[in-house]
Amino acid sequence: MPRKKYGMPFEAHPTPQKNANGESLLYVMPQSGLKRTLDELETYYGDKYSIRKGEMTRMFEAFMEAAPKWMAEGYRIETPIGTFSAKLELKRDITNPDDIKHDDVVLKGIDYRPTKQFEKELDIEIGSDGFRYIRKPLSSRVMNNIQHLEEALQKSIRANNGYTTVASFAHYSHLTEHSARKQLNLWCTGENPKLQMSRVSHAHIYTEI
Repeated sequence: MPRKKYGMPFEAHPTPQKNANGESLLYVMPQSGLKRTLDELETYYGDKYSIRKGEMTRMFEAFMEAAPKWMAEGYRIETPIGTFSAKLELKRDITNPDDIKHDDVVLKGIDYRPTKQFEKELDIEIGSDGFRYIRKPLSSRVMNNIQHLEEALQKSIRANNGYTTVASFAHYSHLTEHSARKQLNLWCTGENPKLQMSRVSHAHIYTEI
């Protein structure tokens, strides 16, 4: 059967869970390495709705300032795309609520719950096209192919004009982002490292030494 050429791309990976025959069960996820930036979003909405360049950036900057402040006061932030709230966790096992002290609680992250309408819009966009399986080699096999990894690194560096990122290297190497980050960080270690990592804004970039 010919490989499907349309629909939302996804990939499959094994989980630690086994079936009755001892075989690893799979999980699926959207294809790794694909992303859109805020700059692209601004260009898209600028062309479609005549929104001026920079307005969406300022909107997100304002949200980033106000939302954490309100969440720190205990509020949930309701938006058209979903609700944001602080996710909390206890540092130790406690069974009696009276035993909880203020320093037993830590911030675990941010809880995001999409609205029904936002989920419905995604379902509409996927529509009748459905899903398209992107068959990627197992990460373990790719990680053992040093020549392939080095070629993928050079392709990624050329594509980014002198540096690579985890997402870009994952795209060219066909690794998951977890495995791509592991390999890039490995190249940054040892007596003769191949790469050095730098932090630019919120991203890590890797350049050749």
